[in-house]
Amino acid sequence: MTMELKDWTILSDKPTVGSVVPEEPEYTYDLFNITDSEAIVYGERRWGINLKWGDPTKSNNVRFRRESGGTEPIKFEEPIAINVRGGGYLVYQPDRWGINLGWSNTPKYEWLILGDTAGQAVPVGKAVGLYSLVEKDSLAYESRDWGINLKWFKDAGKYQKLRKLWEAGETLKDVYNYFD
Repeated sequence: MTMELKDWTILSDKPTVGSVVPEEPEYTYDLFNITDSEAIVYGERRWGINLKWGDPTKSNNVRFRRESGGTEPIKFEEPIAINVRGGGYLVYQPDRWGINLGWSNTPKYEWLILGDTAGQAVPVGKAVGLYSLVEKDSLAYESRDWGINLKWFKDAGKYQKLRKLWEAGETLKDVYNYFD
């Protein structure tokens, strides 16, 4: 596995919840990004997956599922499916604008939560990593030209050409020439 990147915290609105448990059909959790200090939420956008950043105190929009259907706490490095209210199950989807993520109506167990010993229960409120078994990389916050500001760790520093042109003081014509 790649370097363990802990850029996420799983939040719950239930103060008595100590560990992340799969809940159907409830949406009890938020995937809070530590770098951006916001949670991912479903939201329409022109480019890339329909994900946006939102206030975790207003959302409770994520739930987790394990393949066995069991309801005991989710374990570190256990394959899970992640469901975002309004979108569906978060899956790897190649050839998209922005990060290669898409939606599925059925669960795809292609995510791992990293951050502690494999087999230990994932606690609420602890820094963790989200790892794609398909992409074989960790999901992290970083600005990009298209789509939500998420990247695979191996893509850090890439996909920021338009932003760099603007920051360098290029004119609108120079930016449009980038596409020719």
